Amino acid sequence: MTLAAVLLSAQGVAVELPDPESVRTDRLQLMQGFPPAADKQVTLAGFMRPYPNPRWSFHHARELFPSRRVARGNEGVYPLPRAEGLEQQIADLRFTGPDGNQMSFEQYLDATYVDGVLVMQHGKVLFERYQPGVPEDEPHILWSVTKSFVGLMATQLIEEGELNPDALVTEYLPELENSGWRGATVQQVLDMTADIDYSEIYADRNSDVVKYSLAAGMGPVPHDYPGARDLYSYLPTIGAGVDAHGEAFRYRTTHTEVLGWILRRVSGLSTAALVEQRIWSKLGAEQDGYMLLDSKGAEWAGAGFNVTLRDLARFAEMVRLEGRFNGQQVVSAEAIQKIREGADREAFKASGRDFQPGYSYRNQWWISHNADGAFEALGVHGQMIHINPAVGMVMVRLSSHPIASSAQTMPLSIPALAALADLLRGNEQ
Repeated sequence: MTLAAVLLSAQGVAVELPDPESVRTDRLQLMQGFPPAADKQVTLAGFMRPYPNPRWSFHHARELFPSRRVARGNEGVYPLPRAEGLEQQIADLRFTGPDGNQMSFEQYLDATYVDGVLVMQHGKVLFERYQPGVPEDEPHILWSVTKSFVGLMATQLIEEGELNPDALVTEYLPELENSGWRGATVQQVLDMTADIDYSEIYADRNSDVVKYSLAAGMGPVPHDYPGARDLYSYLPTIGAGVDAHGEAFRYRTTHTEVLGWILRRVSGLSTAALVEQRIWSKLGAEQDGYMLLDSKGAEWAGAGFNVTLRDLARFAEMVRLEGRFNGQQVVSAEAIQKIREGADREAFKASGRDFQPGYSYRNQWWISHNADGAFEALGVHGQMIHINPAVGMVMVRLSSHPIASSAQTMPLSIPALAALADLLRGNEQ
């Protein structure tokens, strides 16, 4: 199956979703046996399709792709204390879904094909669940939640004066002088308001996201494929859009790949080393993370970070605490505050993401602008960090939803998280 077909089948609007109970990881027996049965094997060519292959491949990505370690460091593990008494209340919590019907929080988790979810308040774990058969200590791909790590790194370097948000992209990357990023600023790349001739429509086999995916190495490249086979070769081929830079938000992963390239150029470090030195080694993580690579060793800055659920919760809690975590200031409070300010909500409407009403996009984070000041990192197939500063709440979720687009999960997530916040308002400490 070609990657175009993989992406199309993963996004087709007419997909009939399987019963989540029928695709439990513990019952699938994928990659079991020596060798595994032919119908239970997951390879690079089939890591996305047929479904339910992602239920295995999403937490075994380094067995399919080249990767680079993001080391946890030599410090001890930062403990995540637990608060008892609310787990069943959270599981039974009722809310009204977009179809007007009531469902419980536990039903919401099943309906969104969750692999693992963890809810914290004031630094204490209230609720932690895994799909049966999912290994708790095996890193899971974050997809576009990776962008928020990269955006936070860029924001921190801006605060330190190492990166100029008003500089033209081509001042850092002259290789893009003849590309669509000519005339765009670093800030416009951060906020995805630079306009380029690139489409990211997963349900369209002719979309440019297929070319991007092949360049990144997300699937076997046909022997006669005439396009670029690595990210550094592909990005300069993307042309200019029809609109002026800075006018409208349009979600495009290639902006983050450019941002990752800029950060490597400025810092002199790989993306993995930068995240390791600045963040991961300071969190008291339980496990190393890792980043997936293209054929030339460039990380998928827009999609390739893999970590465990509890370690993702440590990162999210650090962000909630404005960078102060594990006895140190990991990133500056000013960097977090800059992200939380949000961006132009009118410009956001150009994206057509009606399932995120009132949102904006700032420095690779999704800002809700709701009364609680909630903000998020999101990835395809249901990955999420949700931070609610007003309630002191963090929820992290790893998933393998059959359909990639957040349009499938956000209409359920928004009311579920609002109900969860209301429940926890009475639990303030």
